[in-house]
Amino acid sequence: METITAEYIVSAESAEIDRVAREIAFEQTVEVPEALVTSEAILRDVVGQVVAIQPISDDEFSFRVRIEFNADLANAQISQLLNLLFGNISIKNNIKLVDVALPADFLRHFHGPNFGVDGVRQLCGVFGRPLLSTALKPRGSTHEELARIAYQFAIGGGDIIKDDHNLVDSCLDEFKARVSRCQKAVQRANQETGRSTLYFPYVLGPQDQLQAYIDFVLSIGIQGVLLSPFLIGLDTVRFLAETYPLVIMTHPTFAGTFFHDPAHGMAPGLMLGKLVRLIGGDISVFPNYGGRFSFRREDCHNIQRQLQNDFGHLARSLPAPAGGMRFENLPQMAEQYGPDAVFLIGGALLSDSSDLTRSTRKFLEAIRAAFPQHRDENANANWHSACELPAGPTAEAVLNHLPFRDDFSWVGRAVSEYKGSQVLPFQGVKRHELIGQHGERTRFDLRYFEIGPNGYSSLEKHVHTHAIICIRGKGVLQINDEIIELKPFDIAYVPPLAVHQLRNNEQEPFGFFCIVDHDRDRPMKP
Repeated sequence: METITAEYIVSAESAEIDRVAREIAFEQTVEVPEALVTSEAILRDVVGQVVAIQPISDDEFSFRVRIEFNADLANAQISQLLNLLFGNISIKNNIKLVDVALPADFLRHFHGPNFGVDGVRQLCGVFGRPLLSTALKPRGSTHEELARIAYQFAIGGGDIIKDDHNLVDSCLDEFKARVSRCQKAVQRANQETGRSTLYFPYVLGPQDQLQAYIDFVLSIGIQGVLLSPFLIGLDTVRFLAETYPLVIMTHPTFAGTFFHDPAHGMAPGLMLGKLVRLIGGDISVFPNYGGRFSFRREDCHNIQRQLQNDFGHLARSLPAPAGGMRFENLPQMAEQYGPDAVFLIGGALLSDSSDLTRSTRKFLEAIRAAFPQHRDENANANWHSACELPAGPTAEAVLNHLPFRDDFSWVGRAVSEYKGSQVLPFQGVKRHELIGQHGERTRFDLRYFEIGPNGYSSLEKHVHTHAIICIRGKGVLQINDEIIELKPFDIAYVPPLAVHQLRNNEQEPFGFFCIVDHDRDRPMKP
């Protein structure tokens, strides 16, 4: 039987701690007095088992208690996990849940972060230093004012700009109007700088509308969102993270109700570290020590540790300390958090000067100075892959009819042929851009690829998905560790961030249609 081990700090007198610990174990599993449980099977397989009670040396009335629960009782669900660990006893006093150890069989049901540290860095093209972030605020600003802030921050070299968590729109149409304006501002700045500043709008609305918000975000090329797990629910965030290929940045609003009593609740490291990572948070925002909130340096360290230590197959997440981040303490923050962090600087950056672009550059240079080995680049700008061959002449125009030729080409569309790349190598690949790159008003691109004998596409991954339809010859598609043989009119789907490659092991050409999003990320190395 696999077990989940919960660790609590319990305030009690030494003469009472054994009884209190057993009460926790029974309350959380069978919810009846111990004397009423006479079944050996229930005592063995259902009731929690107290495995350790240790006094905390600096407090004679505090004890560290570890209880093991049958992992099957959590039902492989985040909500039931919380119910099992801290359901009824959250209503009692003097019990604090500080950590939990989860077995591999339980963890395999969770996808975790879509991108993690490495994936977010690839999107930004920044390596070896903390990412610089700020927030669009205050609520009540016009769309033009917010877009101006986004543009100036991106021009100054900032990496991630997010909505303030109070920037909540009255309806979906208002959200669309504001977010599209800000996204266009960031895109314009990126075109001018050649960088990849990311914009994460805040998604908060009725439960039955959240997916409509996310669908719109994806439709205009946004690659991440800010969510509040303790408002919309941890399992809702898990569902959204597993359903959509987005960077998930989480905000701790409302979470303070759980951890500000030093003797009761849940530890910040568990809530804003391990649980956020379990539900798919790529970036976790939390109050930095020394700021306007009451977090201690130890709390921040524990959050960082839970986001980045070994946790089964789950990718590491980025800590994003916020509040109390000032220009003067950037060296201290650099020492505390190291390179794998997001420095979320709001008021201090916005109030540094009347020129936000200049202030952004000032803060960014201070971060770079603390990490001299950093590398800022658009990591994908010059990556050639079989999927993203450099475009040829664009003389072709919108055509309502592309007649098919017997040689597997189309009237009105030229073929692109390219030599293999040393970064994402491929061989023997031809491409026809059919629909999407010639002025058609589509959200997708339809391409035809043909791989010659012994040829292959790039081994790569990316956020967008592929739909592949074989129409000529035979080929082999690798998706992660799965090998699929394709013949004419077979259809295959490549999910987000799946490592994939197509090969032709035959002596005849292997041809296939490939359908992808029109606005998409560039390929990444596996």
